[in-house]
Amino acid sequence: MVQFAKRNVARNYQDILYLSSPDLSGRLSGTVGARKAAAFLSESLLQAGLSPAGEREYFSSVNVPAARLVGPAHLKIGDHVLQHRIDFSEMSHFSSGGICKGPLVTVRDGDDLSPDQLAGKIVVIPELPPDFDLGSTIQSAADLGVAALLIESGEPNWFHKTVFGSTQSRIPVIRLRRSIAKAVADHPGLKVHLELPLEINVLACQNVMGFLPGINQNRTLLLCAHYDHLGDDPDGLRFPGTIDNASGVAVILEVARLLAKREYALPFNVLVAFLTGEESGLWGSKQFASNPPMPLTAVVNLDCLGFETELHALRIGHQASGDWLTELASSVIKNHGVDVRWLAGGDDSVAFIQKGIPTIGLGQKPTLPESTSIHTVNDSPDNLHLKPIEKGYAIVCDLVNKLVDSPHFWDQENKNI
Repeated sequence: MVQFAKRNVARNYQDILYLSSPDLSGRLSGTVGARKAAAFLSESLLQAGLSPAGEREYFSSVNVPAARLVGPAHLKIGDHVLQHRIDFSEMSHFSSGGICKGPLVTVRDGDDLSPDQLAGKIVVIPELPPDFDLGSTIQSAADLGVAALLIESGEPNWFHKTVFGSTQSRIPVIRLRRSIAKAVADHPGLKVHLELPLEINVLACQNVMGFLPGINQNRTLLLCAHYDHLGDDPDGLRFPGTIDNASGVAVILEVARLLAKREYALPFNVLVAFLTGEESGLWGSKQFASNPPMPLTAVVNLDCLGFETELHALRIGHQASGDWLTELASSVIKNHGVDVRWLAGGDDSVAFIQKGIPTIGLGQKPTLPESTSIHTVNDSPDNLHLKPIEKGYAIVCDLVNKLVDSPHFWDQENKNI
């Protein structure tokens, strides 16, 4: 058994604070803030005693596409100047950038407008029909020459930010607060001025990787977490990404530090990887899963802890138990008094599962209405709860010890990649 009891809690919390700090500017892949985070993590692995496992020391290059704001977004309808992220937000999955000026046209279900009434106009959809097809609606609007599309999107406290983008996007597409959409819809012809300096491009980024050798060189456990986040907005609005995923990175880093200080050799290799590009399409994990530095036997990915005061439930990355690792992880989680949520997520575990590698994707499942919302400005150190991080750390440590002390678990492995 590996002794994990000497964990440095203060150091762990300081790691979270640094990764969430203004100096790292939200860690958006391809930015200075993300490069600072990668440098910090590589130095931390070096200081812990892990050997480099990347193509260039601790780094491996990953080209990451993302939708990145390069200036403040502005939207004015009539005399009203709207607030970005509060009143409106770009739909990065479907939106191009651009500057649009023109009259507002309202389109409701059942309206039959001619192409001349829509071409060059800025269209607002104030009510969504039950069978609303977002993708086809945006495609039709672009085909008709609509300049920009404003779509009512409820009444959130904050609109969630995303950086997943597509070079196929043709027009700016905006989420608009429902109350505003309904208010302006009754006043067609209002002048609209939209500035959305959104660039969708590919930038060079880095996975950060360290290695601990084991006795059995044919078995390798990967412990990983993504370190990228959404980036601060150019207007100064901060997205620290404390829960998503400074928390997971800090836990995996602390596990790595203590594994490196063990008094005897591990029975298997351990790879530690801090992955980039998760927020814009799992780019770091896809590259790692396709080209690992050595064959992988099992993967533990950790993404998001600290939503609530207690850790009530953990998602496991699968809809049902399918291999020896998910069964083992489920047992460990239950032994810590935490509910197992059989959910297939959208985190980095997906890339490894798709390659047939036994993988679990651990992450806290929020259970309370007042849980902190990620992808908003509320995901900050001020709203972080530490008890779930403590318990999440204990669960990962317990799982590693089960693998260290019980070789029969490894004998159940059904596929090495």
